[in-house]
Amino acid sequence: MMNELNPKQVEDVRRVLRPKWYGTRQGRRITAALGSAALAMIWASAVVCWFLAPSDTARWITLSLTGVALVIYAGVFSVLIVASEGVVSLAEKNLDERQLAERRHVYALAHRGSNWMLGAATTVVAVMSVGHSILRIPTAAAFMFMVAAWTTHKIMPHLIVCWRLEDALPDDE
Repeated sequence: MMNELNPKQVEDVRRVLRPKWYGTRQGRRITAALGSAALAMIWASAVVCWFLAPSDTARWITLSLTGVALVIYAGVFSVLIVASEGVVSLAEKNLDERQLAERRHVYALAHRGSNWMLGAATTVVAVMSVGHSILRIPTAAAFMFMVAAWTTHKIMPHLIVCWRLEDALPDDE
């Protein structure tokens, strides 16, 4: 698949990053929280479009939130890849049995989380449409909701694996 990394790419990123970010549980959790904040910005831009679109204000707020989220996640993504040792992004042929089992478990949790987020979004839309026979939604809001759902689907496994990782056991010397 095109979106899969090879072990050399993961190792190249590992050499550039400080172990403080990916080597400690606190660093990984901070990174996962930053990734979650970036994801929340994408969802917030969909809400902004719902209430303000079509307008210049909605456009600029949406572009700003999306731009900031992309900048944050660009930095976060490299840490997530290195911290998880590529469990989510490496090709399956490059993973051992333990990593494959971890990947499957993380994907199951991520799909569950994505379903909860989609359920929450559907509930919000249903509540907003009470009393209306036809729900009117700006096209920009519908598009941003689809972008937010797709982004959640792609990012959630990385965030979950990074949040759940334990610290490595100290070497016995």
